[in-house]
Amino acid sequence: MQQFTLIAALLCLVYVSSGSANVRSQPGVCRYGRRLECCYGWKKNGEGQCEAQCTPGCKHGECVGPNKCKCFTGYTGKTCHQDLNECGLKPRPCEHRCMNTYGSYMCYCLNGFMLMPDGSCANSRTCSLAHCQYGCEEVQGEIRCLCPSSGLQLGADERTCVDIDECVTGKNLCPYNRQCINTFGSYLCKCQNGYDLKFVAGKYDCVAVPEAPARPAIPDPERIKNLIPEPAATEAPRGRQQPFDYEGEVYIGSEEEQRELLPEEEEEEEEEEEGGEENNQLGPRGDVFVPEFESLYGPSTEIQEIPLKPVQEEFILDCNFDQGACEWVQDKSDDNDWSVAYHERGDQYYMAMSGLLGNDRDVSRLKLLLSDRAQQGSFCLTFDFRVAGEAVGTLRVLLDANGYAVWEQSYSRAQGWQTEQLTVAWKEEAPESIIFEARRGSGVGGEIGLDNVVLTSGSCQVDDDEALF
Repeated sequence: MQQFTLIAALLCLVYVSSGSANVRSQPGVCRYGRRLECCYGWKKNGEGQCEAQCTPGCKHGECVGPNKCKCFTGYTGKTCHQDLNECGLKPRPCEHRCMNTYGSYMCYCLNGFMLMPDGSCANSRTCSLAHCQYGCEEVQGEIRCLCPSSGLQLGADERTCVDIDECVTGKNLCPYNRQCINTFGSYLCKCQNGYDLKFVAGKYDCVAVPEAPARPAIPDPERIKNLIPEPAATEAPRGRQQPFDYEGEVYIGSEEEQRELLPEEEEEEEEEEEGGEENNQLGPRGDVFVPEFESLYGPSTEIQEIPLKPVQEEFILDCNFDQGACEWVQDKSDDNDWSVAYHERGDQYYMAMSGLLGNDRDVSRLKLLLSDRAQQGSFCLTFDFRVAGEAVGTLRVLLDANGYAVWEQSYSRAQGWQTEQLTVAWKEEAPESIIFEARRGSGVGGEIGLDNVVLTSGSCQVDDDEALF
């Protein structure tokens, strides 16, 4: 009998353990006493399985737990509604330049390099001769320029990329109740005026914004202040009162006094009549005539309007080569191109002109295209440079292609890196680009390097004896 009791206890223990194992293997299932139900934050679906609930939902991902989203590649945020900027990650996914797109990214190389399948850039002299704006690729032995986004296409020259207006061509995927906004290389879907983007019925949609109730009209204080009061009536002038004599009659003077007063009164009346005629001639409308006079404080001052320049927006533009936000272009009319060189620590690179390539007096130009923000007013140009090697050449800075160098240097201290600051200002038309020109010298070996280019609004903090240009 004891053996049967022991066997029954073992079977019961095995059943309980197997049930617990099944509970642990099914996500979202919890035991409430002897009942198995979905845990808090989980709900049974049509197949009878417990499914996690996320509010307001996962836009670009899947719900893996109560209010916990697992985002698809290229998206981030609590509800996976934000684009992930892969170009800002470390390590960077691209070797040279990276352009972020909605939900993804594109790699492209500097001029003179070819984009490889793994995102790296390989040196290609053939690609360098093609002068592509965003790099190129080799397809069946033929070099073809690339554009870093599906919203860009090759221009007529088959080298530069031009924007495709998806809002005009109809290639956008905006719903009927959203407005298409074109951007460079892509587009945005924005709610129409009077609508706001909200999460409704398990999805994001444009919902009409209720109109605010009309407020009662408030009287304009300026209008009340400028009201013209009604003119007050002027009393009629009173006649001249004559004194009474002591006998109760009006005293008008003796005949001799009247004769003496009459000529003076007549002369005053004649003068008044002549003055009235003159006033009528000078001012037919009864205006008061004021003769010209000179001010006690000197001649009158002419009031002139002084045009005020708009306040310049403060900015700091990082134009570094490996992670900057500026646009660099290799000049197509020069002799050689700048090449990529890595620092000794190996994690960052800079642009350089090698003293082993080219001939004496060969020129390599690298253009920094200025944005609208930089063209609003003067700014401070900061950059690091080095001229290493005997008679390796000269580094010059020019504004546009005018041939006039605003800065020039043919050596650096101890052939190491130095930092230079230049205030860029102009009187009339703003420059469109800053050109860094490296002119090859007669020496063999060494290099001319350029790195850490930064644009800052306003003038540089320089000494008083340094001239601005």
